[in-house]
Amino acid sequence: MKKKFVSIATLLFAVLTVMGTPASFAAEDELKIGSNKVGSTWYVQAAVIADVVRKASPELKIDAAPIAGGIGNLKLLGKGEMNIALTMGNNNKWAYEGTNLFKEPITSLRALVGGLDQFYVGIAVRKGSGISSLKDVAEKQMKIRLMTVQRGTTGEASAAHLLEAYGFSYDDVKKWGGSVEHTDFEAIVNAMKDGRCDVFIQALSKGHPTFTELAVTGAIDLIGVSEESVAFLEKYGYTRSKLPAWSFKGQQADLLLPGYRSTITATDAMDDETAYKITKAIFEGKESLVQGHKAFEDFNPEKDAADPVNLGGVPLHPGAAKFYAEKGLLK
Repeated sequence: MKKKFVSIATLLFAVLTVMGTPASFAAEDELKIGSNKVGSTWYVQAAVIADVVRKASPELKIDAAPIAGGIGNLKLLGKGEMNIALTMGNNNKWAYEGTNLFKEPITSLRALVGGLDQFYVGIAVRKGSGISSLKDVAEKQMKIRLMTVQRGTTGEASAAHLLEAYGFSYDDVKKWGGSVEHTDFEAIVNAMKDGRCDVFIQALSKGHPTFTELAVTGAIDLIGVSEESVAFLEKYGYTRSKLPAWSFKGQQADLLLPGYRSTITATDAMDDETAYKITKAIFEGKESLVQGHKAFEDFNPEKDAADPVNLGGVPLHPGAAKFYAEKGLLK
């Protein structure tokens, strides 16, 4: 398998920045992986990752914590209230740069493993709505009822960014006679089934339960985006991704969508040995990861784990950098 190399500057930065860091979380301390609420995909994934790490290094006390989503987890890291975050590569970028949902840069972030799975910015339109693309919505100034999840989340931010890529905003939707509502999944599902929602934009992975339910009931069609919109969104850390045909019932063709991938991120407070062990366990544990959750099938350790794009430009932790150097993935 062809290896993907990372610049030596990444390794040097990681090694040099370990000096003068705050008091570290020692290996014997209890480690928590911030994920999302109990029952969510991320909570299950975090629990699987913790199990893989424990089996590889029984001396590490590590478990999943049912908090606080991709954005919230990084904010907790920045406050020193969390050891490890399961988050997205583009969330890493926003946090490290202090943009979008982050008021100040969190420069203490250090990456361990990237590219763990594949997420997409999904666009569901009500079947029979006549909406075939967001370009049509913009050009025709269509009156639509748009729904997203709550503000301050990756999914909602993705929706706003996607509209921006097509030259309009929430305010424009309202100005054209439509509506915008930020609510929970249950309300969105009910609204789409009842014909009270025309467009739903949200982060999704293959088999996402909300999109699966809507697709099975025949309430929605899934639509893709243009190459130009994906190119526009690269500045926010999104990548060009394709959702394979039949990922959801009725989806007869591959869909081009903006994408992002999950990462395991810590801070410079973690000691090198712990970071090394966690990185090694995840990198070498794909088979066990996939047994625990099918989302990890998209993880290609040698290609994805140390890819700067997947890490959102956050420097590697020195412990992680040491492991990747040993594997010949850094030069």
